[in-house]
Amino acid sequence: MKTIGLVGGMTPESTKVYYELLIQGARQPDGDPLRNPEILIYSLNLTELVQIQRTGNREMVVEYLSGILERLRLAGAEVGAMTANTPHAYLDEIRAVTALPLVSIVSATRDASADRGLENALLLGTRTTIEAEMYPREFADAGIRVVLPGDEDREFLDQTIYNDLAVGKVKPEIRRRYHEICTKHIDSDGIDSVILGCTELPLVISDDDLPIEVLDTTVIHAAAILAAAS
Repeated sequence: MKTIGLVGGMTPESTKVYYELLIQGARQPDGDPLRNPEILIYSLNLTELVQIQRTGNREMVVEYLSGILERLRLAGAEVGAMTANTPHAYLDEIRAVTALPLVSIVSATRDASADRGLENALLLGTRTTIEAEMYPREFADAGIRVVLPGDEDREFLDQTIYNDLAVGKVKPEIRRRYHEICTKHIDSDGIDSVILGCTELPLVISDDDLPIEVLDTTVIHAAAILAAAS
């Protein structure tokens, strides 16, 4: 198996989930309890990245993330991935300046959605993720419509992801509001699935919570990373 390089720390909580999923997935084929994939993790300073993003300077964000990926490559990584949805808004530019092959969380989720025959998906995530073209564009290629939350809900999602979920805070009222947003779009848009377009969202929404498909992008992405490294 190829050595995997992960850009982590976006947030540490989700990075730990990636690590666990990759180990579990590597052990499944033959049940070897000692089989571990070789993984390099660069846990970045999320405050620094967010501050750069808020300047609106895409080139600075790309330079920052691609620099980390190049460090991973030089350290021996052969397959790379960013453990969050939001930085995938810069994926095309990052791929243009790094030699490390990258596994896209968006492409992996699109393929999983197409395999399940889905047609209308609600996208939840940070404001950057929701307002980027990456999910609507790639899902349209597979004939899948992406429904976006309204502005008030976008603000709520962005604030709670960064201020609460990113540090592991799961308040009942936050969980309830997330479920209300999903139910609203089931009724108004006939969605058949919801994309958990932030790796912290499984903290508030699970498969058992809704009568539609719940697409956990972290689980989907981890499986695609293992497939690329095999």
